[in-house]
Amino acid sequence: MSMTMEGLGAMAIGVLVLIVAFTIIPIVGSELDDAVTLGAESDWNATHNTDIPTGVDLWQSVGGILKVGGIIVVVAGFLRTLQGMRTSEN
Repeated sequence: MSMTMEGLGAMAIGVLVLIVAFTIIPIVGSELDDAVTLGAESDWNATHNTDIPTGVDLWQSVGGILKVGGIIVVVAGFLRTLQGMRTSEN
């Protein structure tokens, strides 16, 4: 089976969603971090309790996985398109 135009369109939409996610999520995260002022002795204050994972740490972990997944999907779609071109010639 070769990749159809619908498949290429779905792949393009997926790439757009990744671009939007990598643009919007850090902005929303910084707004949420600045939304509440915590007391100096609060257990949720990152300067007082340094073991709290931050949104940046989480986003760096998840973001790398999303990038690799996106690259794999694009390469797989490209290979399926090439395979479809080869089989249509025969």
